[in-house]
Amino acid sequence: MLISAAANDILLALAAFALVLIPAVIIHELGHFIAAKLVGINVLEFGIGFPPRVGRLFRLGETEFTLNLLPLGGFVRPLGEDMIGPASEDKEKRDRVVLERRRSGLVRLVSEREMLRLRGVDDHKMMSVSEAPALGRIFFMAAGALANFLFALLLFFVVALIGLSLPVGGLSQIVAIPPGSLFYGTDAKAGDAIHMIDGGRFVDFEEFHEILKGYQGESIRFSLIRQQTGEEYELSVRADFSGRSGFVQVLSVIEDSPAAAAGIQAGDIVGQINRAPIAPSGNPVRTLSEAAKDYAGRLLPLTISREHDDGSTEDIVVNVAPRVNPPEGEGRLGIGTRSQFGLGDHTRFANAGYKRELIPQSVPDAIAHSLRTTAATLRVIASIPGRLLDGSLSGKDARPISIIGISKIGGEFLQRSLQEGPGLMLNFIALISIFLGISNLLPIPALDGGRIIFVLIEVLRGKPVEAKTEARIHQIGIMLLLAIGVVVMIYDVIHPPTIN
Repeated sequence: MLISAAANDILLALAAFALVLIPAVIIHELGHFIAAKLVGINVLEFGIGFPPRVGRLFRLGETEFTLNLLPLGGFVRPLGEDMIGPASEDKEKRDRVVLERRRSGLVRLVSEREMLRLRGVDDHKMMSVSEAPALGRIFFMAAGALANFLFALLLFFVVALIGLSLPVGGLSQIVAIPPGSLFYGTDAKAGDAIHMIDGGRFVDFEEFHEILKGYQGESIRFSLIRQQTGEEYELSVRADFSGRSGFVQVLSVIEDSPAAAAGIQAGDIVGQINRAPIAPSGNPVRTLSEAAKDYAGRLLPLTISREHDDGSTEDIVVNVAPRVNPPEGEGRLGIGTRSQFGLGDHTRFANAGYKRELIPQSVPDAIAHSLRTTAATLRVIASIPGRLLDGSLSGKDARPISIIGISKIGGEFLQRSLQEGPGLMLNFIALISIFLGISNLLPIPALDGGRIIFVLIEVLRGKPVEAKTEARIHQIGIMLLLAIGVVVMIYDVIHPPTIN
């Protein structure tokens, strides 16, 4: 069984590699190809995969489209450049390609320009990368990233047309069904969530209980979702919902926080604040938050119910001192919480967020969603260096991920997409395309951003850096990138990233 599960994970990772990385890289190179055509730079080859070459697919004008053995995306070979960087005149003379093989076994070699002549290109229409204007070269080098961004925009647009996961109503989870509860002996189980009352939705958890308080002994029909299977079912009960009380469930406690110092534990249920019961309406979590603000710097008594391993419960009072200036994201108490309401028969409900459904968007709304999502993604990525410096983001969470890690995470998204729809996978492909575009614009030798830096240096100093020097720098850059890539891949094997 374990072998079967591992084999399934590998197959999903391989499928994700084919669906995510290969298209993103080919789109990137297609951007370079189109930009070269617009600028006037001649492209000798558009390769799918990396050499060695498997065969020629077809020729479009002067450009040969080839299929190569290593399935790592693709490449564009413009006149005067190889896969590392600009070629010197000496290298151009040495860099020959096989035109034909004669039966005698001899090979006829031709230069790049001679090859273009054989493909019908006039000498005056030949332009290498180095011969193009500075702005044209920058556009050519940046076009791969631009294509990745446009590809992401398209994918986000398609996702919106298919349907966005939007809240259509609130969810209230049943968290306790003790003997005597109105749900005791019915089909309902703890963990199931109510999403409709008498056939109507409720906006949120607050409205759920505002609706319930109007039922005082009448029959009420709940529509529920089974926690384990997602199956929907209905049941009708009679109960008096007038005797209700509010609670706050502690989901997590941050280390070294006021709550931790007071001895509060995850799983505790806060029933009283400053020895007063929490109101049976409104939002209990907000009530506790407001009390913590009022008591900042002073002791705030909280009455909590704690369940022990043997099933017994204990009511205790803890005194916690809310922080005056809490760290960002931790709150004054340092706890993660959610609201609960209880009935007189000790049935308890908890806020379970919202029921979501896929809602197809109109074309204008899909365009707006695509632009918003792409812009938001770029803002988040741009904020990463600052967040690393101020400590709000850990290095572990922002670590680079190799093609192995991306494929593994992509496999998890693919598995979920098979159940939840294609939107998840399309969103992931769009995110990877954006990351690929941004990473290629980094000012690192061998990357597009590094090549753009050399063009800017040429503009500032009035003459280009010597081709041999630039090529050598790019070679060093690509060796460093390959070394880092190997280290990251090894780390991903030892510590595989997950979708979380």
